[in-house]
Amino acid sequence: MASDYKYKEPSNVALNKGHKHTDDFITRKYVLPLLTNPEKLRQLIEEHRANPVGTAPAKGKPVNQHSQELQTVLDKLRRQGMAGKYVTVCAKLHEDYRIAICSGVRGKPLEFLDETYSSEEAAEHAIFLKRINDLLNYYKE
Repeated sequence: MASDYKYKEPSNVALNKGHKHTDDFITRKYVLPLLTNPEKLRQLIEEHRANPVGTAPAKGKPVNQHSQELQTVLDKLRRQGMAGKYVTVCAKLHEDYRIAICSGVRGKPLEFLDETYSSEEAAEHAIFLKRINDLLNYYKE
């Protein structure tokens, strides 16, 4: 016996609404309070500038981890899909680093921004600042 029930297309599962709503809740509850407090934002930016990529333990040196608050912000910034994502590209080893934007389509070339950076860390910090600015603009009420 055939059912008369029809699923709406695209379904909420196909639209990934569960994840989007959860991500929005986490952002509003845990991330935005850190980024909208000017003193806390300044501290997070300084901490990231000092150590943008973290360090792994090596030969007796302990791991250098980010604070829990910075890790919370970084986790949010990394949850983005590939479309529109900023990436660091090494144009010339140890000399020239660029920021590019992913299209989200496999095989489609990256869109390069004009700025160049002398180190991977400087490029990563610039991406961090761009993503925070994008996030604050998105949630501006």
